[in-house]
Amino acid sequence: MQIGRTGGVGATRTPNNRIGGTLQKTNRSLRKILERLSTAQRINRASDDAAGLAVSEQLRSQARGLKMADRNVTDAMSVLDTADGAATEIEDMLQRQRELAIQARNDTLTDEQRGQLDVEFQQLTTEIGRIAEGTEFNAQEIADGSGLADGDAQIQTGANEGDVVTLPEVDFSVDALGLSGASVADFEKATSAVETIDNALNVLNTQRSNIGAMVNRFTSTQNNLAVAEVNTQAAESILRDQDMAAGLAELTRNQLLHEGGTRAFQRFNEISANHILALFQ
Repeated sequence: MQIGRTGGVGATRTPNNRIGGTLQKTNRSLRKILERLSTAQRINRASDDAAGLAVSEQLRSQARGLKMADRNVTDAMSVLDTADGAATEIEDMLQRQRELAIQARNDTLTDEQRGQLDVEFQQLTTEIGRIAEGTEFNAQEIADGSGLADGDAQIQTGANEGDVVTLPEVDFSVDALGLSGASVADFEKATSAVETIDNALNVLNTQRSNIGAMVNRFTSTQNNLAVAEVNTQAAESILRDQDMAAGLAELTRNQLLHEGGTRAFQRFNEISANHILALFQ
């Protein structure tokens, strides 16, 4: 026994209902593919691909972390380059002080004349101290063994917690270079000053070597970060972004299905109406 088209005991699904259900399914598919094409993303909500969303979000976090790490490394390289610039000036002054010490180790000069040489010598020492203490990056010292130069400053060089590099200690201060008390006021002091300046140059150049090595390391780090960021973004794109060619093909298919279903639905209604009219004739 059948009761009507809308359901009941022994209810059957008429062709009209089946066509309508197909049209609704096609409409849903059309809305989904149009959303994907308009956003250029295959995953717009968790229900589109729950596992794919979780993986793509993790990859997105990695990519953004790598990009920020690249900026951190750039800042760190700027710190080291600034410190190295200060070291270049200090080295020039040390070389001038050595010249003065060599000149003062000449007995054709009087102590009074050596005293005049010592005036310049002491001024250079004072300037070395001023440069060491006054060289800063982002209001932090970078050349006197404090602030970013204390040997404990850390740079985040990757997307994960353990990707950290420690900046080397940099100390170009007068005390660190051993210049305190150096003088060329007499022959003996000038003789001692030559050795003092040579030791200061060794200390300075050792630190400059450490700075250069760290800059080279950061350059390699940046190259690696650039490759990792591109590859991570590509992997995230594969999971999340919409394949436009495939999307357009699917859109065309669903449009054809929708058009065919609409015409079939209209034709079925026309046939049904004609059949009912024929019954009254």
